[in-house]
Amino acid sequence: MPMGFAGIKRFSFLAAVGAGVVFATYYGWLASHHLVPIQPLEVVYRPVLLLLFATWVVADGQERRRDRPTFDQGGFVLFFFIVYVPCYLFSTRRARGLLIFLGMCLLFTLPETVADIVRGSASP
Repeated sequence: MPMGFAGIKRFSFLAAVGAGVVFATYYGWLASHHLVPIQPLEVVYRPVLLLLFATWVVADGQERRRDRPTFDQGGFVLFFFIVYVPCYLFSTRRARGLLIFLGMCLLFTLPETVADIVRGSASP
């Protein structure tokens, strides 16, 4: 059975949150042991989130029947994420869309935030 746009959106959202929780837990554990994350995982995290959120935006646009963008929406979302996504979310959801974008931004910074919190609470 093929997955519809709602299923793709749900999977992308849950995968992004899951990746954020896993990486934040890992970074927090490393910080509690005074270790630094290995470089490849740190480099992979943000592009994975970017791809998941781009998938969510494209599926959302198609679900809302906005499937006739001026540009290739998939590539446009990836390359101009910081400009395109807030504009898209604001145009489709107004203030709630900006809150969604804020949540996306928080997921990008979640592992480092957790590590900073753990380091701060571990200090005497």
